[in-house]
Parts: sequence; C-alpha cells; structure tokens
Amino acid sequence: MSQIQHHPSDDTLASYSAGALPAALALVVGCHLEECGRCRRELSALDGVGGELLSALAPKPLSETAKARMLALLDEQTEGFPGSGDLDGNGAGENTRAEKPVAPSSVPRLLAKLTGSDDLDALPWKTVGPGVRQIVLHTGEGNSRLLRIGAGRKMPVHSHRGSELTMILRGGYSDVIGKFNAGDVADLDASVEHQPIADADEDCICLAGMDAPLKFQGWIAKLMQPFVGM
Repeated sequence: MSQIQHHPSDDTLASYSAGALPAALALVVGCHLEECGRCRRELSALDGVGGELLSALAPKPLSETAKARMLALLDEQTEGFPGSGDLDGNGAGENTRAEKPVAPSSVPRLLAKLTGSDDLDALPWKTVGPGVRQIVLHTGEGNSRLLRIGAGRKMPVHSHRGSELTMILRGGYSDVIGKFNAGDVADLDASVEHQPIADADEDCICLAGMDAPLKFQGWIAKLMQPFVGM
C-alpha cells in the first residue's frame, strides 16, 4: 500500500490542536493521526506553540460541552497513537529518523471504539442510493458518517456549504483533486465541487465529517438529500 499522500491542512491541524473543531471533523483528524507520523509531528509542534500562547493569556472558563469534548479528545489522542512518547509510532522514542511508509489499518482504534467493532464488514450498513451505503455516527457536533461506495460507482456531483473532511479507510477513489487511497484525507471547503469515483476493483469505505450539509447538483440527488441526511 502506498504512503499517505493527502493530509489535513495546516489550518485544520491548528484548529484541532486548539480544540476548536466540531467533533465530527475532529474524529476524522484523530483517526488520520493514528496512521500518519508526519501529522503527529506537526500537531506536537502546534501543541507546543499553543501552550506558550495560552500561558500568556488570562484564564477563561470553558463551557461544559467544550470541556467534555476537549477531555475526550485528549484521552483518545493519548490512547490512539502507537508507541509511548514516540511521534513516529515505532516505539523507539526518536523522531529525527526518516519515516518509513506504513500501511494504514482499515479501522483506526478511535473509530472502532466509537462503533464498537473493528470489522467494517460487520457493521449495520444501510443503502441510501444505487451502490452507496452508509452508517450515521453520533458525535454530538456536526455530521459524521461512514460511507461505502461500491466498486466503480460514482457519488453525485456536489460542493460544500461548509467544511468536509473525508478519510479513506479501505479502497480508494479519484476526483478532480486527485487519487485518494487508504489513510489519505480530503480537506474540502465551499470552493470545491467534485464527484468521487470509487476504484473499479474494490469498494471504497471512508469516514466523512461535515459541519454543514453538502450542496448536490441534479434534481434526483437533491430529492434524496433529506433521506440521506448529508
């Protein structure tokens, strides 16, 4: 399996570090971090900068919702990353050596904990359109779901009313941006219109988080949108 090529943007990682992402988007970033040493190193640097900035500010109480979300994310960040004190995930505690490509697992531990299973095929998939199935995930903030796009199938053409993060768990897809494989993350905003097309030889299973509904093109997709929930 090829090395991860697509990552969350610097702005997205900074928002995650600050605890400012909605839970649906933070879930995608957290799962990607389990697989990506590069982004773990970037997050560590951001956490250090953020700590210095926070130390210079007067304390401000968090809301109970924000406090619970932050504590949960910190717990998952600690438990989910491979190794102990090792940003490369190799157990050696050294982050200066060249990173070796690692084949991402199909189910990140953070996602398995949320769904109660590490077997994607055993989950209760529901058909929402020709060749497309989904599982809605309840994260409390934003819109989060697993999508299973049949081999060779096309998603409807759509753009975005807000932000969308999508991580490939198995298989892959192509669109106007490029080719996405397992571990890759598509970090999208309202400027992007695309039509993901699953690889011909395998279903594409991905984890998607959104902070606003998608904007579908075509009357059939628009009619289906209230039932699909995206």
